[in-house]
Amino acid sequence: MSQLSQPPAFSYPNQRVIRPPLPKTQRNRALFAGAVSNTVLSAGLGILSAAGLVIAFGLIWEFVLLLIRASGTSTSSFGNQRPVEWVLERLGYDPSDAWIFWAVIVVLLIAGAFVSWAGVWIGKAIVAESGAARPWAVTWSATGILLGLGLIASTVVSPLAGPALSVVLGSAVASGAPTEDGSAGIGVALAASIIGAILSLAVYAIAGSLVWWWMAHALRRAA
Repeated sequence: MSQLSQPPAFSYPNQRVIRPPLPKTQRNRALFAGAVSNTVLSAGLGILSAAGLVIAFGLIWEFVLLLIRASGTSTSSFGNQRPVEWVLERLGYDPSDAWIFWAVIVVLLIAGAFVSWAGVWIGKAIVAESGAARPWAVTWSATGILLGLGLIASTVVSPLAGPALSVVLGSAVASGAPTEDGSAGIGVALAASIIGAILSLAVYAIAGSLVWWWMAHALRRAA
C-alpha cells in the first residue's frame, strides 16, 4: 500500500499595503479641524469641570455639616441653613433664592456637554468635508489621545503651575500698592490672566492640529 503524500505547503504572498501621502487638502483640513475641535472641546470640558467642582464642593460641605450636627459636640454657625443659603444670606440675598443658583449650575452642565459635543462634531464635519477616509475613526482616536494627554498634563503640570501662577499674580497685585487704588497691580494681574488664557488656547490649538493630522495620516486610504 503506497503511502499518501503530504500536500504542498501553502504560502501567503508577501503583500505590502501601499498608502500614498495624505493629500494637501486633507492635511490642511485635518490641521484646521484639530485646532477648532480641541479648542471648543476644551472649553466645554472646562465648563463641565467648573460646574462639577461646585457641586462636589457643595456636597462635601453638606456632608461635613451633617457630621457636625449629628455629633452634637459642636455648634455650627450655619444653623439649619444649607451652605448655599448661608452664603446668599451673607451676601445680602434672599436665602430662598438658592434654587436659582442650582438652576444655573444645571444650565452650565448642559451647556458644557453641548459645547463639548459640538467640538467633536465640528471636527468630524471638517475632516469629512475634505473626503478623508474614516472621519469618525479619525475624530474619536484623536479626541481620545488628546483627552489622555490633557489628563497627564494636568496631573503633572497643575501642581507646579498653580503655585507659580499664584506667586506671579500676587507679585503683580503687590506691585500696584504704591498707587492710591492699586489699579496698577490689578491691571498687571488682568493682563497676566489674559496672556495666560491666550497661551492656553494656542497650546490647545497646536496640540489638536498635530494629533488630528497624525490620525488622518495614519488612517489614510491605501493606493
